[in-house]
Amino acid sequence: LGGHSLLALKLLERMRARGLAAQVRSLFLQPRLADFAQALGGEQADARPEVQVPPNGIPEDCTAITPAMLTLVALDAQEIARIAAAVPGGAANIQDIYPLAPLQEGILFHHMLHQ
Repeated sequence: LGGHSLLALKLLERMRARGLAAQVRSLFLQPRLADFAQALGGEQADARPEVQVPPNGIPEDCTAITPAMLTLVALDAQEIARIAAAVPGGAANIQDIYPLAPLQEGILFHHMLHQ
């Protein structure tokens, strides 16, 4: 019926809130609860440190974004201006700028290919 990935992320987030960490891959590879719990025990022993996301460098009331404000991507002033021009309301409506994930890059490639 679909929606499994959204349910999986919801479950994993609830687990994180209780101090448990697991990979989405493990959840899908172990569809039985007992198997998932056993795999989770092994993951906890080999747990990787959580990803540290840098704080957002764009203040809430910002009307002009500079390259130094971007912590997740390296863009020059012209690239930032081009992005701001494409957003309704300009820079004031931009909360952050970050690179596309590989899947998003693929979707964009195919979208541009068919134009």
